[in-house]
Amino acid sequence: MCLRELDLNGLRIKTPAIVASLGADAERVASRAESEGADIIEVRLDLLADPDVIRDIRSTVSLPLIATNRIASEGGSFRGSEERRISILRDASRFSDIIDIELMAPGRDMLLKNISCPALISYHDFSGVPDNLKSIIEDAMRAGADLVKIAVTPHSMQEALAILRILLDVDCPLCIIGMGAVGRHLRAVAPLYGSLLTYGYVTGPTAPGQMSVRELDTALRCLGAR
Repeated sequence: MCLRELDLNGLRIKTPAIVASLGADAERVASRAESEGADIIEVRLDLLADPDVIRDIRSTVSLPLIATNRIASEGGSFRGSEERRISILRDASRFSDIIDIELMAPGRDMLLKNISCPALISYHDFSGVPDNLKSIIEDAMRAGADLVKIAVTPHSMQEALAILRILLDVDCPLCIIGMGAVGRHLRAVAPLYGSLLTYGYVTGPTAPGQMSVRELDTALRCLGAR
């Protein structure tokens, strides 16, 4: 494991980086995320009453921002049309450094054509670990990903080991997250195997098995990854 710098079209990020995933209280706790050890802030627009809050967050923090408007089929809370969801993301891109868009999203290509910031293409499986993870990663890169995020749910340590093996085998900018009870430790361990990002919370989890930013910072420092 080595510390390195990720260059996303001029956006330089030291990795492994801790992403503070913020929900309904994003505006209130954004400034706190950095002091607790976050390197990046994810603003979950689908959890906000007003997605325009990202503009205010941009003016109050210096950390890079990821704008996410998670689709319901991948664990998100957005309930409007896909056209509206993509429109919100496009507007948010003016105040963001990275845009998260799902690999399987119907509006993916439309969004990618209309943003200038780097794209994080994501895939989530809350039921297990698909056998074709490498193909999914390749599909995301072909779709135009600057960075790929894979979040899956292992049910055994063997599946957890298989996830770590993918990090060693695949040569692309990649973040892999283990969800659920069995996958929880991967949030701290996967960065040692090459996962560029790991996600944590400040006031409450936004995904199953998520650790706090403070816990991740402590764990990565103990493991020599910070």
